[in-house]
Amino acid sequence: MEFVKTTIHFQNSTKSMTLHVPAFLFRAWPVLRVLMLVGVVLFIIQMAATTIYSGILNHQISNRLELDKEMAQIQGTMDYLKNTSSDFLRDENRLYARFGLPTQDEATRCLSTGGNISPDSLLLRNSSPVFERMSVLSETAGRLTNMIANNDASFRNLNKYMEQKQSMWRFVPSIAPTQGRYASSFGPRIHPITGQVGKMHQGIDISNERWTPIFAPADGVVEIAQHSSSFGNFVTLNHGNGLKTRYGHMQMYIVHPGEFVSRYQVIGYMGNTGLSVGPHLHYEVWMGNNPVNPLAYMLPNDHSID
Repeated sequence: MEFVKTTIHFQNSTKSMTLHVPAFLFRAWPVLRVLMLVGVVLFIIQMAATTIYSGILNHQISNRLELDKEMAQIQGTMDYLKNTSSDFLRDENRLYARFGLPTQDEATRCLSTGGNISPDSLLLRNSSPVFERMSVLSETAGRLTNMIANNDASFRNLNKYMEQKQSMWRFVPSIAPTQGRYASSFGPRIHPITGQVGKMHQGIDISNERWTPIFAPADGVVEIAQHSSSFGNFVTLNHGNGLKTRYGHMQMYIVHPGEFVSRYQVIGYMGNTGLSVGPHLHYEVWMGNNPVNPLAYMLPNDHSID
């Protein structure tokens, strides 16, 4: 092997050292310098890539945790909406039952959503739990949207039905026309003045002090307001649909024929006019051409009678 003699002198000293180095090292030194430089560059690149990768990875993990948190919040909101929709359905069914309408089954509200899933979407869902969870949330949101829309449409229809019913109920007698003591019932009786036995009493009598207010039991139009030899000061209200109410022995009426009156409106005052043995109101309810028991048209606790 060929050697090269080289001498190393120490600075500020008379000492030196002679070395015999193989000649090929001197010839390979430029190559070694290049390799060392490339190694340093590659090390720097690796460190930079590792740092960047760690930063990106941490950022992605942070985003994933934030996404999981948001999806958990969305899932909680959907669970709340689902429970609320179930409560709405129960309340709706109570209202339907209250009005004698057929109720709906909850299963009919859970309408299906979506359609065929493409192979690419199916592969993406199977390969990524995030996309799978997002797909489930999307399907759940679609079902909730359908349920809420169905509930909204149903409540709108029910509200329209209730408004129609309410407009009808306004014209149906539902309260006692005055306060007082229940004096005489509906049906055959002995007439208190003529003494006739089995005389049909076509209404009920409510007695109280003179000038006790008399109220309209429902909306209607004054058909008759006049003096009668038997009923004294006498009023008839026409409530439509064949329903009429009559009021006799009034001290005074304060309405006139053709006037529209509302429920709870004072139409006159109790008196003792006509064939009467004391201050009271004779009250009749007619359906078509037949008198019916007025007690069937009195709800409790509103101008109640004893």
